Amino acid sequence: MRLFWKVFAVLWLATLLVGGSGFLVSRALQQDWLLLQLNPQLRDFAAQLTSTYEHEGAVAAQDWLEQQRRQHRIRARLFDASATSLLPGTLPRLPRFGPQPPPSARHPEPPPPRGRLLQLSWQTDQQDYLITVHIAEPNLWNAERAPIGLVLNIALGMGLLALLSLLLSRYLTAPLRQLGLAAQSLGHGRFEGAPLARINQRRDEIGDLSRQFGLMAEQVQNLLDSQQQLMRDISHELRSPLARLRIGLALGSQPDRAADAALWQRLDRECDRLDRLIDAILTLSRLDSQAEPAQTFALDPLLRRVVEDAQFATPELTINLQGASQLQLSGWPEQLASAIDNLLRNAQRFSPPEGQIRVQVDAAAAHCEISIEDEGSGVAEPWLSKLSEPFVRVPGQPADSGYGLGLTIAARAIARHNGTLRFDCAPQRGLRAIIRLPKGQN
Repeated sequence: MRLFWKVFAVLWLATLLVGGSGFLVSRALQQDWLLLQLNPQLRDFAAQLTSTYEHEGAVAAQDWLEQQRRQHRIRARLFDASATSLLPGTLPRLPRFGPQPPPSARHPEPPPPRGRLLQLSWQTDQQDYLITVHIAEPNLWNAERAPIGLVLNIALGMGLLALLSLLLSRYLTAPLRQLGLAAQSLGHGRFEGAPLARINQRRDEIGDLSRQFGLMAEQVQNLLDSQQQLMRDISHELRSPLARLRIGLALGSQPDRAADAALWQRLDRECDRLDRLIDAILTLSRLDSQAEPAQTFALDPLLRRVVEDAQFATPELTINLQGASQLQLSGWPEQLASAIDNLLRNAQRFSPPEGQIRVQVDAAAAHCEISIEDEGSGVAEPWLSKLSEPFVRVPGQPADSGYGLGLTIAARAIARHNGTLRFDCAPQRGLRAIIRLPKGQN
């Protein structure tokens, strides 16, 4: 059974049980109400009897009681406030509050038929009355006398409860169905978040679940798109060196061709390039893995070590490190050091001879910023936002300047530390890379 119908059945039955049990308890304490509903002729019985007695006399009142006995099998007797009988009535016995003659003086009278005995009090402008009414047993719960209004009220109440239960069940289960469809679309590789827009506006637990699911699904979708794009780019990048290797091997395998040292050196370089490409791809894939536990490390010593290594590799350039952060980070120091090293090597590659690279640390704001600025030719404005994408090459970039994965690896490693990497144009026409790390990790 679907959850919708389970919720509907539970709500409806629970409401009926609670309402029905409350109704039965209240009517058990006041059974006369239901008796009057099933016998409409009793509703105005006291008013008609006392009105007939006062305006038409005792004989007319007695005749009216006889008529009620014949037509509706209702017997009654009328008393004044002192329990004195005003009419012979149609009851064979006196009520318990009436005057009781001694047993020897009683006349044998047939007992009244089995039924229900009611004792009513009625007040008019002239005097107060006591009325004893007896209803025969066959007429007590006669369904044919049940008023249409009572049946309609019960049916209307049950229908209203069913409608409310239906609406509440739909209110609870419809969002879950939409979430299921969204999960199904995500499983097919294409997440559609538009159907969840209405659910996201809710301010209850289902709305929280929908918003959290939407965020998770968008991240998964972005990851899937990124992986698919990366696989397409990898396939494209691997095709070129493999094609050159295949051509070189075909040339080298010709029987009439002498050993050519230049050819085998070219094949060796292609193998090295292919090895570096595969190593960069593996490094990029390891950044998406969460298997390695995080550790606490200081940022400033890491920066100094990376800058010293970069300065040693390019003694003709000047690398200036300014400022300090005093940050203690929780993460993966080797990955962050590799990211900063990639940015420094990128600055070294495009800096002019005897140029200067400035590394500035600013921890005054809410975030710690590390800027790496070179004096190269810079990058055009439209390409700045694409530099961290895989296999992106700026127009005019030399063919042997890498595969476009270094900045991607740096951006992934910084993002894993809850940071961001962006690029802009340096004041001295070069390129400036800005790393922003949150201080909340210290």
